[in-house]
Amino acid sequence: MKKTVSALVLTGSLAFVGAGAASAVESYPAPATGTVSDSVVTPGSTVVFSGTGFIPGEEILVTATYANDPTVVAGTGVSSPIILAQQIGSYNTVADASGNFAVEVTLGEAGTYTLTATGVESGKVVTNTVVVDAAAGTGAGVGTGAGTGANASADGGLADTGADSAMMLWGAAGVLALGAGVASVAVARRKNA
Repeated sequence: MKKTVSALVLTGSLAFVGAGAASAVESYPAPATGTVSDSVVTPGSTVVFSGTGFIPGEEILVTATYANDPTVVAGTGVSSPIILAQQIGSYNTVADASGNFAVEVTLGEAGTYTLTATGVESGKVVTNTVVVDAAAGTGAGVGTGAGTGANASADGGLADTGADSAMMLWGAAGVLALGAGVASVAVARRKNA
């Protein structure tokens, strides 16, 4: 009886350890996130664009893209091209030992700026937007606050915490091993009887 219980316990533990090892083998990278110190500022202000989730020591390329609502100047009679989005700055930085970065970006004209950071090695991308509003500092416009722009990573944002196919396969193999152990114990008991 002791041998039977020992065999079943050993087989069952192998099934669950195998499933756990299969899920631990897969990498579990933290999603990259980005924030700005202020989401609405006045022209000429500097914001701090920072992010986490990059490879420690990785080079990060940060770009600032400017988009403004098109305006028509009355009485000029001259039409000019409308620039929908224009890259106004590019900055290189390196992630610290924890995979974080921070860059100061000065934003000049009123409009909407999109700040994008791309990890050169990992390919992770985070973005955030900042609105430059001349009325922001007077109290007449939208007040300043913490950045809550589109914090998106290239892999879809949220980490995958569910069961995956490798874990299911190891679990199935463990169940089969448990069944084989039970069958071998039953056969051994019949031979002894």
